[in-house]
Amino acid sequence: MNKSELIAYLEGIDGRLNQPAMLYIYGSAVCILLDEPDRTSLDIDVAGPYSDAAYADLVQAAERAGIPVNPDEQTSSNHIEWIQALRLCLPKPSAESGMTLWQGEKLTIKTASVPELIASKLIRYDEIDQGDIQYLCSQSPISFLDAESAVRRLPPPFNTDALVLENLANLRNDLEMWATGEKL
Repeated sequence: MNKSELIAYLEGIDGRLNQPAMLYIYGSAVCILLDEPDRTSLDIDVAGPYSDAAYADLVQAAERAGIPVNPDEQTSSNHIEWIQALRLCLPKPSAESGMTLWQGEKLTIKTASVPELIASKLIRYDEIDQGDIQYLCSQSPISFLDAESAVRRLPPPFNTDALVLENLANLRNDLEMWATGEKL
């Protein structure tokens, strides 16, 4: 889905909810809503423990809007992925961090701060994640120390995960390279 499709899904869910809901998202859908050029995705990653929604109400509203929640893992259609605590590589929100990305009558979409979003991408840090991070940094420059602090706030075991820490070191090098104007 691209931005117009994503907004159409959000509007469809908003119009079908029976009660107010706040979804705390991360991943590619954030970059899409922040206008990253040519960014698309099949899913909207929702941090379940950080969201405030009646799950059954959300599921019925989403399905009626044409976007299922947690379909079969092999799906190749647009969907919402409700991420549970044990798989959630994202710092717990604080009152001073984060931002609202979209607001309807009943549905609000929020996300983490830029350093926290970057920390969440270090579990994989593939070429797409690197492009997302470079885009986020071009919109809201951060220091390596900001990213390092966000990694320390990741929930266990992600805050000490060897791959996350290795990718944090790789990010340090990439931030220096991007500061000199080099692109991916």
